[in-house]
Amino acid sequence: MHEYLHPFMPTIADLAAGIVQRVTQVGRTLLRSRPTDTDISDAVPQPRGVGHVSLVGAGPGDPDLITLKALKALSAAEVVLHDQLVSSEVLALASQHAQRIDVGKKGYGRACKQSDINDLMVAFAKAGRRVVRLKAGDPLMFGRLEEETVALETAGISFDVVPGISAAQGAAASLGVALTRRRGARRFQAITGHADHGRLPGDFDWAGLADPKATTAVYMPKATIADLCRELMARGLPGPHPAAAVFNATRADEVVLSADLATLPHRVAAAPSQGPCIILIGVAATRHAACVSGSAGAHAVVELRNGLFVA
Repeated sequence: MHEYLHPFMPTIADLAAGIVQRVTQVGRTLLRSRPTDTDISDAVPQPRGVGHVSLVGAGPGDPDLITLKALKALSAAEVVLHDQLVSSEVLALASQHAQRIDVGKKGYGRACKQSDINDLMVAFAKAGRRVVRLKAGDPLMFGRLEEETVALETAGISFDVVPGISAAQGAAASLGVALTRRRGARRFQAITGHADHGRLPGDFDWAGLADPKATTAVYMPKATIADLCRELMARGLPGPHPAAAVFNATRADEVVLSADLATLPHRVAAAPSQGPCIILIGVAATRHAACVSGSAGAHAVVELRNGLFVA
């Protein structure tokens, strides 16, 4: 591709050819398994200096919940490297000329290597592009942010971080409940449902997690929720301790499950949704429960403006 550059600039041409070769090699590997709007081979670098990377939180899904700073970054982006969980409505806010590349990692399924994502960010920036690394929720919450900033710092690429509304905040807002309460939950904590080996992390502070005065948000919980609830009850949290599971929080197909610690694993396993799930332990779906009446015996399903409540 370097023949398109000025013939009297061999140093830039050689550098550009190397960048394009690496970007194309990594990008095409990703694109073979993920549809995108444009081909990575279009990324011909321009002799305009090094670009910039913005690590941006897309929020939980509702495009109205994206921040103004995130919107500005998307509007200026030439390349958007996005997670699979970023909603199509949020992606539509990017410049129509921006390349959109799905580099998402989905629990227990086919995943893009973090090293490849790092390489793409660096290569596109060195090619002079303005890059947005778009992450669902808040990039500071279980978003592999540290690995990406280290890669950018090592490569000498300028970057900024744009926080987003987290999935926990979006889910609590949908439920109409607070994550902390003056006379109840005096502490909020967030944990991941699994470590690299796919099981519960071995270094949990179980005493803190079993604190009845805390609200706990569990990210990526579906595969290990039975083990988590069993451990919490063994450490003193009662079976009737309130909990709620929210699938596709803040989106049109949102599903809310009302449960307690004892029934939560079964409810999640039988959920009428396979979307991303976040669990809030210590939170009761009180606002939605008020919509349900005469539901003794069987579960009641109520259609709400933004999805389903399953009592």
